[in-house]
Amino acid sequence: MKNRLKEMLLVGLFTAFTGQVNFYPFGTDFRITIGVIIFTFLLLYFHSIPIVTTSLITGISVLIVRVGIDVFANAVDFDAATLKHIPALMYYISYGIIIDRTSFRKLFGKPIYFIVTLTAADIASNFVELMLRNQITSKVFDEIFSTIMLAAVIRSSLVLALFWIIKYYSLLITKEEHQKRYKELLLLTAKLKSEVFFLKKSMQDIEGAMAKSYSIYNALKECGPMTKAVPENLMADSLNLSIDIHEIKKDYNRIVMSMEKLMPADDGYKTMWIKEIFETIGDIFTRYLDVINKDIEISFELAKDFRTSEYFIIMSILNNLIQNSVEACYASDSYVKVRCFQEDDMIVFSIQDNGKGIKEKEEELVFEPGFTTKFNPETGQVSTGLGLTHIKLLTEHLRGKVYLNNAAEGMTEFRLELPMDILVCEEDDDV
Repeated sequence: MKNRLKEMLLVGLFTAFTGQVNFYPFGTDFRITIGVIIFTFLLLYFHSIPIVTTSLITGISVLIVRVGIDVFANAVDFDAATLKHIPALMYYISYGIIIDRTSFRKLFGKPIYFIVTLTAADIASNFVELMLRNQITSKVFDEIFSTIMLAAVIRSSLVLALFWIIKYYSLLITKEEHQKRYKELLLLTAKLKSEVFFLKKSMQDIEGAMAKSYSIYNALKECGPMTKAVPENLMADSLNLSIDIHEIKKDYNRIVMSMEKLMPADDGYKTMWIKEIFETIGDIFTRYLDVINKDIEISFELAKDFRTSEYFIIMSILNNLIQNSVEACYASDSYVKVRCFQEDDMIVFSIQDNGKGIKEKEEELVFEPGFTTKFNPETGQVSTGLGLTHIKLLTEHLRGKVYLNNAAEGMTEFRLELPMDILVCEEDDDV
């Protein structure tokens, strides 16, 4: 209720003050202002406020402002100023009642009906004001009517145009926000899908470990009667280990199922252009660099665009490699270059940076699990060293290969080579 009252008062004050932009078409006290345009627009904008009550508040606000200006600025007697501007109060009350009865807000989607309704309400209310001012005569009726009608049509059209412009701008901003959120969600989904891939792989490893443990138990069991406590305990431990591993596998399976439910269905959209992948990752990292206050130039170069159904895996790999490059860059002229091109029957992704580089003795270790050069001296936190290992496994899943190329001095390059028959989709339809 308080918010509505504030909105109604806001409409009244805005209309009263913008109403001071006016002209006198007949050389009398009757004026045509832009206040009506603002009044009608705000009634559309604050779509939940009552029209008639707001019209009354607006009319009183207009009366107070105009009387105040006449009394304090023009030295007009208070009673005379009040009588002079009461017809303007009646104009807004009449205008509000008419547009409320015609439900003009519902006509917004029908421009012609909308303009006709507002024009008719404006003309009728102007005549109410003119009659109260006793300024209608048969001699000048045609002149009065044509002037009022022209002003009413112009004001009604401006209301429609102004609201459409504001609404279109709002939709444009909303669309941009949705696109940003969509790209963030897409990248998040890519990360989730890659994690699900590794969880499934871990489940296979756990299954193998459980099988080995159970085979040890069976081997011990077939050795015959146990004469010593140690072998019996060993056999019991082996069986318990098999049971524990099986429970871990079930927990992993529950996690995988829960994560897959959170992700979009695979049949929602089948393919994605590489250009779209680059744009999505580029937008995310542009905002990320602003947040961490790093001046790094990230560029993308695409020799030939194509669709791929493996876009989640590609996004996950590129995101990790670019993230590593960004973290390795410290100089003011730092750059990260991402390229995609074809070599024979392979699609090659190249990620280059001029960061701190990787030592020659570390080149053979970068894809090993647990190996890392990332250490935060402030927090003492060390990276897990699994990022490049994940990238290697995802690449091998697509029957490709990834390797470090340090041939050029002052530049680090990771090359990702994937077979075209796995990566490229020939179909043109993207469902």
